[in-house]
Amino acid sequence: MNNKKSLMPIYHGNEIIPNITFIVNVAWGNEYLIKLLELLKKRDICLTFFLEGRWIEQNLELALMIKDSNHEIGNHSYSHKDMKTLSVDEIHMEITKTNEIINELLGVKPKYFTPPYGYFDTRVLEIATRLEMVTVLWSLDTMDWKIENQNEIIDKIVPNIKNGSIILMHPTESSLKALPYMIEKALDMNYKIVTINEMLLFL
Repeated sequence: MNNKKSLMPIYHGNEIIPNITFIVNVAWGNEYLIKLLELLKKRDICLTFFLEGRWIEQNLELALMIKDSNHEIGNHSYSHKDMKTLSVDEIHMEITKTNEIINELLGVKPKYFTPPYGYFDTRVLEIATRLEMVTVLWSLDTMDWKIENQNEIIDKIVPNIKNGSIILMHPTESSLKALPYMIEKALDMNYKIVTINEMLLFL
């Protein structure tokens, strides 16, 4: 990945290879996390969980469960602020403090960063790049933070899955209920469900 490319956020993987992924942004939703991890373990699927630093500090046992289940760990800022409203120093702190927490408490050096709300500007991309991180966004959004009916999520996502799809979800009840069907349909369509790292190997 050259420097010019790294200054652009990643919205999807290779559009020729039938890989897709679900990314799980975690800053809340603890009550559904264990069931989500159990579901993924049952299906032998590993995903990328983007964790908020403050959440890790407050929920270390759950964070360790995610890591110990062999899921990839990414950086979702420290305090879930709109990065565009922050100063350069604040942006740097939001990313580096979370990297330090992930490194110290989970023993992982995260390579990927996803900004809260998907909000970013050039400064965010430049700082992430200087920190040797890739900024990851998504091509499909479950909107599960406001959609309570799992069938709405299924209807929103499944018809639009294609090679390289990055599907955003959170640990919510609606996504937890929709995920088994979305996984089944994706596998039926011969997609392989991978982590962000596996996805980006082919870019």
